[in-house]
Amino acid sequence: MAAANKVPDNLNYLSNISFRLTMQDAPNLTWFCQAVNVPGVSLEAIDVTTPYVTIPYSGAKVNFEELSVRFIVDEHMKNWTEIYDRIIATGLTEGHEKYRLLKASNTLHPRGGIVSTIVLTILTSAMNPQMEFHFYEAFPTSISALDFDSAAGDLEYFTATVAFRYTNYEIKNLLNN
Repeated sequence: MAAANKVPDNLNYLSNISFRLTMQDAPNLTWFCQAVNVPGVSLEAIDVTTPYVTIPYSGAKVNFEELSVRFIVDEHMKNWTEIYDRIIATGLTEGHEKYRLLKASNTLHPRGGIVSTIVLTILTSAMNPQMEFHFYEAFPTSISALDFDSAAGDLEYFTATVAFRYTNYEIKNLLNN
């Protein structure tokens, strides 16, 4: 049978609202998460020049784009400040108390609480977990500003975006399909 004539096993479409984000060290971020991306991946090519043509070969350096998470800021700003505090503590020198506390918060990892594993779970149309993206040794690099404005006409709830860097990510198929 030709490949064009074979009907796929699953005809359901992937939904952009069927996901769950978990970061053990940031439970408030997890609860209020609105959007997250699956970062792109690229492989650098090596060009080999010959007298007639330049031939590209696959390289060995994989580049990962940033993981971006958008969330609603809670009234007590706990989710925004848990990321802010992590960025500040990470950027301080090792002798600083905030850095020491953050590093000591996870004794299981050599880099301590400085890094975390973030898990993005993709759900089926029946809202069952089907895939997981595990972002290893993730740490926040930036969080967006909160702009207060008393002249605004309508009530708007704050959203913020946090950018994470990580060493790599792995995709796990939970349904083995």
